[in-house]
Amino acid sequence: MAKIVFWSPEEGVSGCTHTAIAVSSLMGITHKTSSLLIDANSNARKIASSFTYYDDLVNANSFNDSNMGMNAIMRLIKSNKLSPDIIQNYSKPVLKGRLDILYSAIANTTTEARENLLSMPLIAKNADELYDLVFIDLPKTTSDDIALKVMEQADVIICVIPQEIEKLTKTLKKINSIDELKNKTKIYVLGDYESGSKYNIFNVKLKFKIPEPCYVLPHNYVFADACNDGNVLDFLYKNINAPAKDYNGDFMLRATEIVEELVKTLKIKE
Repeated sequence: MAKIVFWSPEEGVSGCTHTAIAVSSLMGITHKTSSLLIDANSNARKIASSFTYYDDLVNANSFNDSNMGMNAIMRLIKSNKLSPDIIQNYSKPVLKGRLDILYSAIANTTTEARENLLSMPLIAKNADELYDLVFIDLPKTTSDDIALKVMEQADVIICVIPQEIEKLTKTLKKINSIDELKNKTKIYVLGDYESGSKYNIFNVKLKFKIPEPCYVLPHNYVFADACNDGNVLDFLYKNINAPAKDYNGDFMLRATEIVEELVKTLKIKE
């Protein structure tokens, strides 16, 4: 039904993958949609290890298994055997019927990493036939024209931006300079957000005159620890009804605001 890309044009911007994990997981918990979260970053481990303890993944040889995740998908693409059902077969269900994740591919060279990304539009197109929502965590920066092709195909681009003023200025200028993104539906998210900063969400929107929806995802060490320990779903379920003034409750409120913006933008119906 829809493809949602999480992306930032700057390598030093933090919070992009955490935003993808929080939003896709919370969407699965709170709405009756079937979703796939794709890790498009070659050799990445953060998404996989947010749902399963890292040492368990290593002991199971999950990252090197050619019959799992993007490793398997890339092999099938080369033999012209890719189909929507096959993508689901090689994804890992983490919320039954609601959220699957597709592990990142191994790349030993920059050429292999580019080849993996080159296949992403085809993978996303096939996945879109089977899932209600396809979330894609893209590599940062705009150095690869293939990343732009993925974003051209997206229905919504969630641009994760920094709060530090110099980087924020540079990041927004770069986003606004990319022709391929000018007519795309975008949602801005201040990642690793600190509400006490002078450059809070209100001042940032005012200073930069951002016309698109703009939200925040606060820095939260408990959520970060949960991602490190493979317990992100436990964290979300435990804090789903936490008071908004609570440390974790504020995080949940902000993540929910992004989810509900997507629901409104994509006209998702239960």
